[in-house]
Amino acid sequence: MTYNVLIVDDEPWSREIVKGLADWEGLGLAVAGEAEDGEEGMRRMRELAPHIVVTDMRMPGLSGKELLNELGARFPAAKIVVMSGYDDFAYLKQAIRSKAVDYLLKPLDPAELNAALASCVRELEAAAAPSPAFAAAPSVAPAEPATGSDAIAAVWPLPTAFADSAVLERYALEKRRIYASLQELDRAGIAEAYAALGRYLARALSPDELKGLPARLAQDALAMLEPFASGQGIDIVPIWRGIEERIGPGASPEEAAMALAERLGEAAEAAAKAIRGRSRLDLDEIRAYIDAHFAEELTLESLSHRYFVSKEHLSRAFKAHVGTGITDYVTMRRMVYAEALLREGKVSIKQAAKLAGYEDLAYFYRVFKRRFGISPGELRGGE
Repeated sequence: MTYNVLIVDDEPWSREIVKGLADWEGLGLAVAGEAEDGEEGMRRMRELAPHIVVTDMRMPGLSGKELLNELGARFPAAKIVVMSGYDDFAYLKQAIRSKAVDYLLKPLDPAELNAALASCVRELEAAAAPSPAFAAAPSVAPAEPATGSDAIAAVWPLPTAFADSAVLERYALEKRRIYASLQELDRAGIAEAYAALGRYLARALSPDELKGLPARLAQDALAMLEPFASGQGIDIVPIWRGIEERIGPGASPEEAAMALAERLGEAAEAAAKAIRGRSRLDLDEIRAYIDAHFAEELTLESLSHRYFVSKEHLSRAFKAHVGTGITDYVTMRRMVYAEALLREGKVSIKQAAKLAGYEDLAYFYRVFKRRFGISPGELRGGE
């Protein structure tokens, strides 16, 4: 089944980023429509009845917070992913109260976006699936053992939906810690975050909530693991195999957390080995990435994290290969693009600056004049 997605954001380029980063085919999703604000978002909800809504928080008219309230009241079955350019705790709390699947900070990380969308798909599939029976084993074994989400659905009861907003809030924060540690290949950090989460959930959940906890933990772990493994080029089948035997329906929160920490730790170690195996930096790939993304907030630090290499080594290697430093290269690409836009004459100077990656117009003027010897206005006026 294909699940439909509505994207709500007042910035057209932000909607384009969501469309460009999401693994639509891989996740079985399709863009049903777009909306520029909350009011249009509600109209599109009534017209399209999408399964998933990806929405910004700060918008004119009906704000993201108000939209979340409306969605909760009128479309409670819809799964919501909230995104914001502001690390605002009030927004996070509103997202949690509205039972949003995830809260993502801009600029969006492709792995985080796809992990959030994968979680939405799993929740939709779980809601549509019949209640599993545990009374009898099947008389005929399947040809191949179930893996991934199929194994989860086959063995565990439906995943826990936390009733207490405080529990959901803590769970979301710990999940972020786990995912951050996974991205940093920090096996100890993964284990520490999972241990803290297991201890907390053992105290905070009711007996009924504990029944579905292994499924919730496993589904969320798999939602983090799959895009991570895909991005790192590692095979998670041997890592994930047999997980249902380690944390069946009767597993305690601590047991489930420990087992999942081991699996994600193994994935981090496998990724680290793969990275070490790629002993030579593919500097042409890095240059091509900058050429495609120079208008975004690119820094030496962000690129070093993306390619798992120290800033110092990346800086030296790039300069030796290209002949200029990364910062100067990004600036050069932006300036060349801005100059071309201004010569075309189809956009204003302010728009050209923004499209080239500059929000500060005064700074854009200074950089432009330093490079070309004339201001943007003089370039346009002299033609």
